[in-house]
This record gives sequence, C-alpha cells and structure tokens, in this order.
Amino acid sequence: MGDIPLIGIMVPSRKQQKKILQIYSRYKGDLMIDLFCFIPNDINWGKHKIKGVYLKDNTCETKMFRFPDAIYNRCYQRRAKTIRRLEKYIGENKCFNHITYFNKWRVCEALSSTELDKYIPKTWLYKPEVFMKELTKEKRLILKPSYGSLGKQIYLVELTEGYMINVYQDTILPRYTFNDKKVLFQKLNELIGEKNYIFQKAIEMEKVDGKIIDLRILVQKDINGNWVVTNGVSRVAPYNFFITNCCEVILKMEEVLETLISDSFERSFFLQEIYKTCIKAARKLEEKIGLLGEVGIDMAIDKKGHLWILEVNGKIQKSMYHMMDNSHDDEDVSLIYQRPLEYAYYLSQNKG
Repeated sequence: MGDIPLIGIMVPSRKQQKKILQIYSRYKGDLMIDLFCFIPNDINWGKHKIKGVYLKDNTCETKMFRFPDAIYNRCYQRRAKTIRRLEKYIGENKCFNHITYFNKWRVCEALSSTELDKYIPKTWLYKPEVFMKELTKEKRLILKPSYGSLGKQIYLVELTEGYMINVYQDTILPRYTFNDKKVLFQKLNELIGEKNYIFQKAIEMEKVDGKIIDLRILVQKDINGNWVVTNGVSRVAPYNFFITNCCEVILKMEEVLETLISDSFERSFFLQEIYKTCIKAARKLEEKIGLLGEVGIDMAIDKKGHLWILEVNGKIQKSMYHMMDNSHDDEDVSLIYQRPLEYAYYLSQNKG
C-alpha cells in the first residue's frame, strides 16, 4: 500500500458492499487512496483486521485488511458504539458520521437553542393535552415520528371553523374526520402506537404550478475539512399532496428559485441565505452529536418568502440526484460521491 491512505467504507449489509464500492470507486477521480468496503460483523477486533471487498482490475475481490486510516460510515444507526471502538485503534475523529439516524426532537432542540431558531417551526413533543391546546391556537399541525424517514406516518391535523377535526395523510383529502376529541385521540393513539412523535406548526408552503415544493440541500465536508453546499434540488409534490416525499418530479433548486423570485439580485441574496443557514445548521448539529461529514437539510419557503428548516437527515438519499429533470448525470452528481472520500483523505492526513 505504501504511503497511500487506506480508506474504509462501512455499510450495514453484505449485499450492499459491491454496489457501494463500485459507485465510490467510480467517482474518486484522481484521489490517491486505496478503498475497501466492509460490514461491522467482519471486524476482527482481536487481530486488528477487517475482511473487506476491494476492486482488482475492475473485479470485486475479498481479503483481510489492516485497520484503515479513516472510515466513512454508511451504516444508519442511532448510536456510535462501533465507531467509538474503532477510534480506539485508528485514532479519535477518524470515523465520520458518528450518528446518522437522527432524532427529530433532538435536532430541533439543538438548532432552536442557536441563532437558527428563526428557521425552526414551533415544535413540541407529542402529548394529547399539549397537542389539543396547540391545535386550538394554531388550527393546523404536522404530526411526525421522532425517528422516521421517507415521509412515512406523517399526519396533518386541522381544526376547521366549524370545530370539526380533519386528519390527513399524504393528500389534502381528509383520511379521518372527528367532532369529538376523545375519538380523535383514540384514532391518533392507534396510528402512532408505541412510537415517539413530535408535532409542529404547519407551514403554508410555496407552490409551483399549484403543487407544493421543498428544497433538499446536501451539505458535505470537502478535502480541507470545511462544510460546503454540494448540491440543491427541489422536490415537487403531486397535485393535492401536502408533503413532497412522494414527489412528482425533482428539479434543480436554482431552476425553482428562478420561478419563485424573478429579480436576480434578490434571488442571489436568498440563495446565499440558504447556503449560510445550511452550513451553520451542519456545524451546530455536529457540535451536539459527534463528527459528521454530510447531512441533507429539507427546507421550505412559505407564502411570505420566509425560509424554514423542516428536517435534517443523516440518511442521505443520493439516488434522488440521479433523478433530476434535465440532469447531466456525472456532471451533476460526481461531487456528492467524491466529497466524502476527499474528507476521509483529509482525516487520514490529520495527525492531530
């Protein structure tokens, strides 16, 4: 191996190893690293060895490796037990993405205690009595699981002028309607089960052609260890949907902003606000939960042009960047794979 750094990519299952290795090998460019992919169960702690998959003449082969110089964690987990154990051998802060399965309540708490508070919708832990009190005041609330992804089990609850309560899932056609709060909470308890939920003031999101849109900003660390915005897309929901997870089309963020903000100076200023806000959010979150290398930040623009942080995700859906309308594939997506490898190289060179 010589002086070339050895970088490991840790993935959750054996069936993902070859695919992940091939993708990241394709995009590593001229970066001078040796790359292999492994799962936690293939770490031999006693011998300080890891069984991993590597590319030899474009063919995936398996062999035993020494512990790497840096590790890119792609296992989606709530705790950093394996990473902290690895760092006892390879050095502190040599594995990034300590925690990738974020607790939405903890994220809101972390960001609300900073200057980013103005970008965070009012948020509460779900308790029936608190929920009813706030529903009476706010009229529309979003209910979502503390641990959740892909927009699953998210509900919009609305108190109408006639004091009926509508519960929506995905679309703005009521799934359930109640005139008795006791029956409402029986149904909510049935829907929620044992999961922890939060609820937030519903944002009246901006629309394009009558369809709501959001922004997904990918923030990553570069080869110098600095947070930068790598990419931004906009998800356009189907007509009559109140969430964008089941999106109809994915567009470049700049393309959507051109539609919403006609003045180029105002648009440029707004884009800079997005970038600065996302980078600050990544930094603040990292201070709270441990070393990170990338996060996806979901943002909304309301009808008054105010920017909101809806969610921060550690589980990055990189496939969406291949689905962009009018995408030039490699040109548009290469950096989203290259930057984690560059950051791993940076960590491998950092002797501090």
